[in-house]
Formats: sequence, C-alpha cells, structure tokens
Amino acid sequence: MKALLRYVKLGVIVAISGIYATPAFADTQFPQELSKMVAPSDDGSLPQDIIFVDENDQQVPLNSLKGQVILVNLWATWCVPCVKEMPELDQLAAEMEGKPFKVLALSQDRGGAAAVTEFFEKNGIGNLDVALDPRGAIARKMGARGLPTSFVIDGNGFVQGKLEGIAKWDAPAVIDYFDALIAQTS
Repeated sequence: MKALLRYVKLGVIVAISGIYATPAFADTQFPQELSKMVAPSDDGSLPQDIIFVDENDQQVPLNSLKGQVILVNLWATWCVPCVKEMPELDQLAAEMEGKPFKVLALSQDRGGAAAVTEFFEKNGIGNLDVALDPRGAIARKMGARGLPTSFVIDGNGFVQGKLEGIAKWDAPAVIDYFDALIAQTS
C-alpha cells in the first residue's frame, strides 16, 4: 500500500509540473527565443560606476548610453558559444540601426582591442563596436557567472533581464521585444 501511495504522489507531482510547464503558464514578459532570461529580483537598478573601454582605450561610463535600450553581451573570442551567437548579435545591431538601441558586446579578452578587431574582421562582424571589459570588472558587478551572459537594459537605465547562455538574438520576436522596450521609453 505504501508503494502505491508513493506512485500516486509521484503522479500528482508530475501532473502539476506538466501543467506549469505549458505555454499558458510561461513568463510572457520575454519572447520564446529569450525563454532563459530572468527578470531581476531587485528593482533592476544598474550599478552607477560601470565603465567599459572603447577601441581607442578610452573609458566610457555605461550610463552615458542612457536613453537607449542596451543589450550588454559579455563574451570572449575564446568562448565557443559566444562565437556562435556573435553573427546573430551583429545582425540584430544591423536590424536596429537608426533606433535608440545599442548592442554592447563587451569582450572579456585580455588581448585588448586588437584581438577583438581581428576577430570581427576574420568573422565578418561589421555592425558591432569594439568594447572591452578586460579585467572582468563589469562581469563581476553585474553578477555574471559565465560566458556568454547578456543583460537587457531599458532606456531609463534599469535592467529588465539577464540571460546566461546563447539566444537567437536576430529572431523577429526578439526584435519586436526590443521595439516594444524602445516604445516604452519614448
């Protein structure tokens, strides 16, 4: 009898899990292509002292991009999944050109701008700027546990979501999502 009760309990747990795993119960805040993205548990405020380095070795405060929706992508040339999604990030940047939107691909490479420039040229990446976080300070401040990790920041400077791993960044639903975020800021 105890064994039968265990199987009944297990069946109920599996049934309930199946119900909550259906699309009707999915978080509709993000498109399906970004289903691994999680919303921040706090108010989503961006740390104020985040500074990245541009291709000219100039320090640029992230909050200088306020007013734009920003996709911050932490990546490295030696990271296989990062390399895999880089053409889609490049295409997203091309699709969103002329809009208050920025793909900020922050390289974690220690080789500096030359290494990233060489990678971009070799792989036909022409719509992304060279941006660096060579000591991983931004990655630490933003709580990245690995690469690639991406953050969506709205035009008011609030983190809307964090995604660990790759995504289909140039999918139409993702572009629609970013257009909706832009509209909320305007």
